[in-house]
Amino acid sequence: MPFILFDTEYTSWKGCQENGWTGNQKKEIVQIAALKITDDLRVMDTFNELCRPIINPILSDYFVKLTRITNEMVQKEGHPFPETYERFKKFAGSNFCLSHSWGSGYYNKSDGSIIEENLRLHNLPTESDIKYRNIAHIFKKLYKIHHIDIKSQSSGQIVKLLHLEKQQEHLHLDEHNALFDSYSILIGLRYFREDILPLIKRLR
Repeated sequence: MPFILFDTEYTSWKGCQENGWTGNQKKEIVQIAALKITDDLRVMDTFNELCRPIINPILSDYFVKLTRITNEMVQKEGHPFPETYERFKKFAGSNFCLSHSWGSGYYNKSDGSIIEENLRLHNLPTESDIKYRNIAHIFKKLYKIHHIDIKSQSSGQIVKLLHLEKQQEHLHLDEHNALFDSYSILIGLRYFREDILPLIKRLR
C-alpha cells in the first residue's frame, strides 16, 4: 500500500519561533508538497501547490529569503488554502501521510498539525480521515544504527547530511522548499533502504 511523504512551508518572521508567534503572527500555509510512494520507495505521483495567505498576505523578507518563495510567485500561482487542501486530501486518499518533526514522536501529527491549524483559521472542520504521522523518529533509529551522531535535523537537511545533494539538483530548489524537503526525506529513506523497508511496513 502506498504512503505519502509531505511537507509544508508557512508564514514566518525573524524570531517568531523563539517568541512563540506573538500578536497577529499565524502559521498560514504558503506551500504544500507531497510524494505518493510505493513500498519499494518509488514515486507514483507528486503534489505541489502554493497558497495565498489571508491574515498576512504580504510575505516577510525573512520568509522569502528562507524559502525563495516570493510574493510575486504566490500572487501569480497561489490558490486559496481551502481549495489546495481539498486537492491534497484527494491526493492523499486513505494513505498514511508522513512528515518530519525532530522533537516529536511517531504519533505526533507533525506538519499535519499545521494543516489542521490552517483549517481552524478558515473555520473549516479539522476532523478528517487523513492519518498524519511523524517519520523523524525512524530517522533517529537509523542514525543510531549507522553510528551517525546528530542532535537535531530538519527534513531538508537529510540529503545534505548524507552527502546526496546531487540527487536533488534536477529540482533546482533548496532546503525550506516543501518539494525539496519531501524529496530529501525520500532520498534518506532510500539511502537506508535495507533497514528502512521493515520499518515502513510497520507504519500501517
